[in-house]
Amino acid sequence: MAEIRTFKGVFYNKGIVGDFSNVVAPPYDVISEQDQKNLQEKSKYNIVRLILPQGSINNKYIQASALYNQWLKDCILVRDIEPSLYIYEQEYNVKGRPRKRIGFIALAKIEDFSTGKIKAHERTLKGPKADRLRLLKACKTNFSQIFSLFSDPEQKVDEVLRKHTKERPRINIKVDGVTNRLWSLNDSEAVETITGLMQDKPLFIADGHHRYETAINHRDEMRLFTGDNSGEAPFDYTMMMFVNMDGKGLTVLPTHRVLKNLPKINHDKFRENLKHIFEIKEFSSIDKTMAELAKNSDSHAIGMYLGNRTYSLLKVKDENEVVKLLDGNQSRSWKLLDVTILHQVIINRVLGFGRTNIESSIKFTTNGKEAVQLVTSGEYQMAFFLNPTKISSVRDIANLGEVMPQKSTYFYPKLLSGLVLNKLEW
Repeated sequence: MAEIRTFKGVFYNKGIVGDFSNVVAPPYDVISEQDQKNLQEKSKYNIVRLILPQGSINNKYIQASALYNQWLKDCILVRDIEPSLYIYEQEYNVKGRPRKRIGFIALAKIEDFSTGKIKAHERTLKGPKADRLRLLKACKTNFSQIFSLFSDPEQKVDEVLRKHTKERPRINIKVDGVTNRLWSLNDSEAVETITGLMQDKPLFIADGHHRYETAINHRDEMRLFTGDNSGEAPFDYTMMMFVNMDGKGLTVLPTHRVLKNLPKINHDKFRENLKHIFEIKEFSSIDKTMAELAKNSDSHAIGMYLGNRTYSLLKVKDENEVVKLLDGNQSRSWKLLDVTILHQVIINRVLGFGRTNIESSIKFTTNGKEAVQLVTSGEYQMAFFLNPTKISSVRDIANLGEVMPQKSTYFYPKLLSGLVLNKLEW
């Protein structure tokens, strides 16, 4: 199902930029204003200057294009002569335990979701897609790779990749505690083996839903503009990272929620309303709450902090009652996701956000203690803690053609932007 091809990657010229760790960045959507300033200070060539261009809405994309083309002209960025696949390995720690995640970067043929070849699992927003489209149209380049998953229980693809990581990597840098290594793979036999193994595999987008939908929109616009409907134009493909969901190196972190702009709430009444659906247990600290939450990863449990050292664990009493409560024709699996229960039952129904735009009232964080601090400081009013969404749930929901609420998954570590770029031309 997945149509994959090699490409001529665009790389930073080490002779000019020096240490590659100074020019790469996380994905654009996790970069705060302070992060952006820090990255700009690291190097005048940092990729953040292209993926998050500054200036007015009317000229920042033009400025990004001008800067990018100047870097190409000055050989700050240099395009490979031969097309390749690029093996990307990340070595990191989770709770003190070392892990390795391996995959490869290549071009994927852009498919409409209706074909079932590429599947989404998360809802997108119009604003980010409009922003990414304007940047793509101006620069005609993928500055970062979309993160996709495929199923390979026998790990045949991983086996081929590992054989080619014994050589010295082209890039080997440590950023924020994560070691990132990249190799070029242009061995025709290995490339044919990988592309052959991938042919019968649907892809599941793990991270980069906005960028993928942007690629679809850009393809459609370009087909109308050029009249080229061959399916083999450069705009028919997008740069993607492919990782085996059955491998051992995949990590999903929980994404907690903190809320503000709530009306004055009677906490006792709030708890009484919750008791219709949840069994509630009290705890004296965030650590104890999170430990108990982890023990209940299969029981639809949600942690809660209301301030004043009031920690609670909310555990669903009866799955059937939750399913009955939620309207709509979504599947039972979707209705029983922890993140669905939090948003649809607690936030929308009990707190009354159902008909309100919640974007300005919610913050997402993977750090439970940060969530507590935001409430303790008075900046936010309450926090909710979740277990990580299971990979099996991502696959099941995507296969059903359904989407989860925003920020349902946080795949760790994030892929770096700027390791390799894809210029939309053959």
